Amino acid sequence: MGVEQLKRRRAGVDCALKLSQIYSVCLWSRVANRVLYPLDAFKVNDEKHYYEQLKEIDWSRHLNASGTLAVDFFCADSVITHSRYGAQLTKDAVVDWFREQSGERPNVDRDTPDVRINVYLYRNRARVSIDMAGSSLHRRNYRQHGGMAPLKENLAAGILLAARWPELAASGAPLFDPMCGSGTLLVEAGLIATNRPPGAMRDYFGFTGWLGHQPDIWLQLQEEARQVEPLWVGGSSGKPVIEGADIDKRAVATARDNIEAAGLSDLIQVRCDDFFATDDRLPVGPGLLITNPPYGERLEDSDNIAGFYSQLGKAAKRLAPNWRFALFTAKPALFHRTGLSRRVALECANGGIDCKLLMSEIPLAVSAELSSGTPAQVSSVKSPWPTVRAGKDSPGRENARGNARESARENMHEDTQEAVQEAVNEAIAETGESVPGLDQFGDRLRKNVKQLKGWARSADITNYRVYDADLPDFAIAVDVYGVDVASGPYICVQEYRAPASIDPLRAQQRLDGAIAIIAQQLNCKTENLAIKRRERQRAESQYQRLQKQRRMDEVSESGCQVLINLHDYLDVGLFLDHRKVRQWIGKSSAGKRFLNLYCYTAVATLHAAMGEADSSVSVDLSQKYLEWASANFQLNGVDRQKHELVHDDCDRWLSRYAELNRSSASEAPHFDLIFLDPPTFSNSTSMENDWDVQRDHVSMIDRCMTILKPGGTLIFSNNFRRFKLSESVSGKYRVDNRTRWSLQRDYSRNPRIHQCWFIQHSSD
Repeated sequence: MGVEQLKRRRAGVDCALKLSQIYSVCLWSRVANRVLYPLDAFKVNDEKHYYEQLKEIDWSRHLNASGTLAVDFFCADSVITHSRYGAQLTKDAVVDWFREQSGERPNVDRDTPDVRINVYLYRNRARVSIDMAGSSLHRRNYRQHGGMAPLKENLAAGILLAARWPELAASGAPLFDPMCGSGTLLVEAGLIATNRPPGAMRDYFGFTGWLGHQPDIWLQLQEEARQVEPLWVGGSSGKPVIEGADIDKRAVATARDNIEAAGLSDLIQVRCDDFFATDDRLPVGPGLLITNPPYGERLEDSDNIAGFYSQLGKAAKRLAPNWRFALFTAKPALFHRTGLSRRVALECANGGIDCKLLMSEIPLAVSAELSSGTPAQVSSVKSPWPTVRAGKDSPGRENARGNARESARENMHEDTQEAVQEAVNEAIAETGESVPGLDQFGDRLRKNVKQLKGWARSADITNYRVYDADLPDFAIAVDVYGVDVASGPYICVQEYRAPASIDPLRAQQRLDGAIAIIAQQLNCKTENLAIKRRERQRAESQYQRLQKQRRMDEVSESGCQVLINLHDYLDVGLFLDHRKVRQWIGKSSAGKRFLNLYCYTAVATLHAAMGEADSSVSVDLSQKYLEWASANFQLNGVDRQKHELVHDDCDRWLSRYAELNRSSASEAPHFDLIFLDPPTFSNSTSMENDWDVQRDHVSMIDRCMTILKPGGTLIFSNNFRRFKLSESVSGKYRVDNRTRWSLQRDYSRNPRIHQCWFIQHSSD
């Protein structure tokens, strides 16, 4: 609106306005409640002092003695403790001033006074103003009826502005509110799309009775507003299609009445429909799916409030792929159950309830792409060297790679799903007395679950390790994924290979009994349970598919959606021990350039992208992992123009990139943040030399530091338990051992799962 001198306050802005701009704000602001013209501000000592200070104001400049007035009074932490008394005292002071000046006095009109006085008294500091709007600007005068707990009109407009609806409307994109209630979001969307002033239907403004009012300026602004209206030719080509639905017939009728009163019936359509059950797909996006679903007492009576959000996410992904999703809710902690990524676009109170507007980009379906075996589009760097395979370690994370590795690798248990089900059923039928220690295992698992469940919920963690060989006789690791998904959690049980001295039959009985207890205590469906055995692997077996592909499942991590695969490969797709490192990357990446070496499924890059990193490069030699990473990117709406996936050997790519930086003719851009998490050992036949993290880490760290910006951070991590960081690294750079920091509560039983350092240039 051309206002330049602005100062943000807690509940608004202070600004320097011309009279025409005051009128313009009253007519055109979609979000303001009040427009207050300050008359005076002063400290209040007591009630008498307040009364005398008010009488110092020349009220004849604002109000005739024969006019009408009303007073709105707010007070807190002050000598005047009651707002009604404060309003009465204010009215008395103004009336007495006029009586003393002319013998006449103004009267009180609470509805449409000539002047509405607004007093804000906080900690004995008073601000006295005239309310130029006269009443709250949320009153647009189109609401014929209100539904249950309707949004205020200006809050609805603020939600739409935060969701960037004007940009979508200008491009002709559609809008749909599946739970529209009385239609406030729909009407406000229509007013924005047609560029109609929200105050056009109001028949009263506070400034019209104010003595400083200049009618000619106001009439000119109104005329200009009327000239804007013909731009709207409702429903014609190039205009957005705005639709709403609600399961309540009465709400639909109310919405239609309000839409008609606003003069938007040609642009907005409303139907009675159940969003969760309908098969009516929305037109191909982009578009804006926006809603303010029931919350508070309206939804607390539901038997399954979490299930409501799960259904909402499923319906959105099924009916509106490639749309923008905006959800205004008082239950932001449940948003992850929608299965969508999120960012907070607005925080405010609605009727005294703290709410958030959460935004997400609804992805196109990606699971079908992976299950069909069709490779995702992955950009590759043209390399003169042969392809070399060098991926990540398996979910055990302490494991080395290749023939020389000393630790065990995980492998799929030979039991098929049917065999697992049979084993579980048999174990449940047993009394447990024939398998010593089962009761102790059950007690320990129950204790772990109880201790970790509250921690995970408070930290918004939905994937964590709940048991890790706590009892020697039950040497298994139990990872829980997606505790928030509607279908129940996904469980990966990893069995450490028993020593040769252990009777195989006895070991199998222990495993079967443990699986039965896990399935019962964690409420896990058999199809969501994977059993794997960690044992020594040949290097070439690392990438082999173990079974025919079943499915990719979605889980959430700190606002990111991640695809996991429990059954088909050695790797699940999400390493839990580096959760805190990924969260740190997400919080530290805004505006930065990020490099992820040995990126695996690029979940760390996903956190960086969702944390508004300016750009990123992720490198891995496994085409399978990069396709998986591409699907993760697509699921979260990551811009592939800014975030590049590179199919190449990390060691060779880094050497070439560092070499480019030594060439003044073609210097490559440096990185603000680098994540280096290499395997322990690799000896692929396509490599000229094998890789050993203990032997080769200094050279790789040095090359990373040559392309790290001053002030940047290299995060170096590995899973070799006997690894020792070379003293030459700490001698050249600033090194901070962050291992203990990086391991959260679920890995306190196994602190040797990985080591982690933050490395910076010594001059920083």
